Amino acid sequence: MRKLFIALLLIAIPASAVDSGDCSRLAALYEIRSLMMKRYSSSYDVGQAIDRRLADMRRGYVIWVRHDADAPTDKKVHKLRGNGGADRFESESDHAFAVRVVVPSKRSMFNGNNPVSVGGVTINYTVNGRSKTRTERIDTIMNPDTSRTFDLGVIADHMQVAVDVDSKSEAVVETHYRQATAEDDPANPAYGTIQSLARLGSSPDAQAVDDEIASVERSLFPSSDSLPLLSIVHDLRRADELMRSKKQDEQEKGDKLLRETLRRLR
Repeated sequence: MRKLFIALLLIAIPASAVDSGDCSRLAALYEIRSLMMKRYSSSYDVGQAIDRRLADMRRGYVIWVRHDADAPTDKKVHKLRGNGGADRFESESDHAFAVRVVVPSKRSMFNGNNPVSVGGVTINYTVNGRSKTRTERIDTIMNPDTSRTFDLGVIADHMQVAVDVDSKSEAVVETHYRQATAEDDPANPAYGTIQSLARLGSSPDAQAVDDEIASVERSLFPSSDSLPLLSIVHDLRRADELMRSKKQDEQEKGDKLLRETLRRLR
């Protein structure tokens, strides 16, 4: 009845008065609710359905944003044998805006690191399909627990870094790529729907889905009270399980839950 009531309202309201974005959000949420109401559906099935829907809607509408304070780091490690010969450490990563050459304090869990002589640093990167090269010099012996950072000032689609290094003893040198974060583009026509599904997460509970649906229904129909259908179905099933129990106290709990749930439908 609730879905029928909503559908009749949508027919009765002029098209110009209905937010198509909210209608799309509601349709997507109804789809997830319908799947969760099926007895054979698992939380994995629901999570997969949400992930597939998000992937489809995000296609072509992802933007990369730089967050200096908590940028994710892609770490690459190179081991030096310590024969004193010249070595070249090459690595690469995507969507990075800076790279840090690091000589960590340890080369293994139980062994301290040794100094590393670092020479030239060549950074090849592409931005919007255009290739660029940046050449830097460190030309010093870097002690353990020291680093040098090179900031591109832009977010590279792809970055390749080559570092000239050598060491007289066994050592480890690393490159840490500071990466941008993928975020949803507000210009995406499905942005509102994406936000709703993302809030549900990969394992939504009945209350979360009902609350999200209620929020959208209130924006479309301010005078209509939303029915927490998924929570009601969940409670009815739980009441049925309890009433089938051989234990008297659980039967009583089931009977009480059933009466309370049916009262919510009045």
